Amino acid sequence: MLIIDKYAYSNRIVNWSSNIKALLWLVGIVLSFQPLLWIKPLVIIIVAIITMYLTKVSLHRYLKWFYAIIPFLLLSIIGIVFTVDSSAREMTFSVNMFSFYVGISRKMLPVAGKVALQSLSAIVCTYWFALTTPFTQIISFLKRIHLPNIMIELTMLMYRFIFIFIEAFEKIYQAQKLRFGYDSFSLMINSSGILAKMLFEQVIINYQMMVNALDAKLYDGNFYVS
Repeated sequence: MLIIDKYAYSNRIVNWSSNIKALLWLVGIVLSFQPLLWIKPLVIIIVAIITMYLTKVSLHRYLKWFYAIIPFLLLSIIGIVFTVDSSAREMTFSVNMFSFYVGISRKMLPVAGKVALQSLSAIVCTYWFALTTPFTQIISFLKRIHLPNIMIELTMLMYRFIFIFIEAFEKIYQAQKLRFGYDSFSLMINSSGILAKMLFEQVIINYQMMVNALDAKLYDGNFYVS
């Protein structure tokens, strides 16, 4: 059983209707993407506190679930703020490379901040839903709203692989940390490269294990969700 499943099946509101929890999650997502920026930090803080209270998860454990997500969020932000231009007038910071300037766009910084807040608040709300709702309830809800079977199957696979990925990240990172793999900048760069390589290998291994399990169950190309 995944760690997140243990919380989903033992939290304070495990017996609540999945319809209610899905509606609350939808409200959180709407608040995350509404135009008022000051609401987003409130959503992050309030939903995170409620999640930790309902699931009895520690702050340290809760924050660890963001370790595997933050790098992807940072890469998205970097892609937004970095630009190439013939002039440095619109850049906060720039480096001259031949006849062009590479740097941080002054106009795109507010956009990047908005995207970061929206993404974090949506992730926090999604974690609340995943940590308080057993996966069987999620699947039942998706069937009740008549979502196509292909989308339900994709949801099942994505759910499993996302949290398998996060758990693999935690285990590898902790093993490296215990061996002082992040004590200096050069060690951190080396350990990060090894971490990325091992995560890729772990995804391939998990995929092969899933294929073997499906073959053993005479998989015919369809997931039959009851």
